[in-house]
Amino acid sequence: MDWPERLLIAAVRRMPAKRREWGEAMLAELASVRLLQERWLFAAGCAGTALEETMISAMRRVRGVALISLIWAPLWAVMFGVFLLVLERLLGPSNEPSFVFMMLTIGQVGLVTGALFGVLLALGENGKAVEQLSLMRVALWGALSATVFPVMTGRANQVFWTCTFGAIVAVAMVAVARRAALSRLSRSPGLLRACALLPVSDTVNPR
Repeated sequence: MDWPERLLIAAVRRMPAKRREWGEAMLAELASVRLLQERWLFAAGCAGTALEETMISAMRRVRGVALISLIWAPLWAVMFGVFLLVLERLLGPSNEPSFVFMMLTIGQVGLVTGALFGVLLALGENGKAVEQLSLMRVALWGALSATVFPVMTGRANQVFWTCTFGAIVAVAMVAVARRAALSRLSRSPGLLRACALLPVSDTVNPR
């Protein structure tokens, strides 16, 4: 085994599973190339293609996590706004900061929590099709991601409601994405479902 072959083998190992057959075909083709210079050129060209696909996959995953984060921010703000309104109706007005300020603050919490959820989803469900995602596991990732911010900021007493928010938003988003993934086989999934499908798909299976 010479260095061109080692290079190509290393590149093929990092390729998506669906493209492994192409990589194996290129390895077989390399075996028929005799001149060392030609072997280097051939191996470098194939490795460049493999690296390009790997980079595209990584960028799509980053895009998915970023989109999830941006979607979670307004969802958390709206949910917390409704939560505050219900509390005010039940307990009366409070001396807390203004309603708009609180919604903006929780929106920022949702932004951070959404990014953490995207990372956990990418690590825990890597390579799965969207329609195969388990909502129970998704709820777990959502709840876990929502524990980080209150614990790190010394607000551990708020973990209960943040975990609840995280689990609800995570399950709702993935459930919509699953419906979109199933419906796209027969018809257009619609704008709302497509907005959930793209980030979830990019995060778990960007290839």
